[in-house]
Amino acid sequence: MIQSASITLRESIEAILVIFIMTAYLERTNGSNRKKFVYWGALIAVGLSIVFAFILSSFGIDPDNELMEGVMFLTASVLVATLVIWMTRHAKHFKKEIEGKISKSSGNFALALIAFVMVFREGAETVIFLQGLLLTGTTPVQNFLGGIIGLALAILFGVVFLRGTARLNLSRFFKITTVILLILAVDLFAAGLHEFFEINYLPSTRGILEVVGFFTKESTNAAIIALMLLALILTVLYDMLSAKQGDVSSLNPAEKRKARYNFLKEKYTKAGLASLITILVVVLLAPTITASDLYVPEPINVAAKNNQIKVVPGKDGFYRYKYKDARFLVVVKDNKPHVALDVCYICPPKGYGYDGKEVVCLNCDAPISIETVGLPGISCNPRVIKNEIKGDTVIVYADALIQEWSKN
Repeated sequence: MIQSASITLRESIEAILVIFIMTAYLERTNGSNRKKFVYWGALIAVGLSIVFAFILSSFGIDPDNELMEGVMFLTASVLVATLVIWMTRHAKHFKKEIEGKISKSSGNFALALIAFVMVFREGAETVIFLQGLLLTGTTPVQNFLGGIIGLALAILFGVVFLRGTARLNLSRFFKITTVILLILAVDLFAAGLHEFFEINYLPSTRGILEVVGFFTKESTNAAIIALMLLALILTVLYDMLSAKQGDVSSLNPAEKRKARYNFLKEKYTKAGLASLITILVVVLLAPTITASDLYVPEPINVAAKNNQIKVVPGKDGFYRYKYKDARFLVVVKDNKPHVALDVCYICPPKGYGYDGKEVVCLNCDAPISIETVGLPGISCNPRVIKNEIKGDTVIVYADALIQEWSKN
């Protein structure tokens, strides 16, 4: 249940942050009448995400569609970048905006579209990830309850901080949220590129994949979300705690005391609730940022005799070997060894780890099904090397191993 709550929270928070920033900005620039377009876009996306979940569970659609994910990531990246440009252009004329000169006829569809794409992308990913959890032994009830907890926390976070922006310093708020959105746009763009690299729709280099791989890691994504939250939390809390009470000079002493009490009550209640939600969010995100379930054993040095490298990996598990500078891996499942080079077709030669269920690329966190290890493929699949299986013994040919490794 904690896993599904963490997934739902992590996937929801990005979309809620964008919606929060959009609506808060509109609220502070006399554009409250346009917030409905943001909400409508988000609500439609939620509805379609539920439909997608039903279709996925009912008809068994393969969720590992790199083309679909790549399009969604790049579309979201472009729309978030467009939002930054739109906010920047309007911020330059903030006084005019306050006077009511925000265009009320243009840009409404764009607002709805940004909200829709961000929420639907996160919704679709949440559905896919939760569906994957069912394969690991998580029950549907646990998935559902965890998802509700994560979503409730994310929504509560957005509501608290949206209401807490009533006294925000708009200039400071705008500068921080602009940086947040730019980081998010870069993260989405990198994720989209990686999906297209995987299916060879775009050319790439090892240097590019090094950078892109950094942004696609789960720990990096969680850290980015945490930093975005921290920046927003500090901004809102600072303005909450530094807010000044309005003029009460015309009130009698009893009314002054009452006004002071109400002011402090609202101020510290918001700050306390914001802090509590922050702690809950951090508790759920921290494991993703700080911990890794990957098993990455040091490669075992092996020797060749008559051009043959013979290893006996043993029971089900993950094994790495090294001959000279070349590494290869053996992953055993159901007593059947799967052999491949310890490097993929596109990423830098960092190799692979093992999470107990799948082989995982150390550069970009791409999961690889054990059954596909050793089979011809593209993208992040481990590269094929010549080998033989004789009983419990795996035989790898040294010259073929060195030749294939030299292609790195």
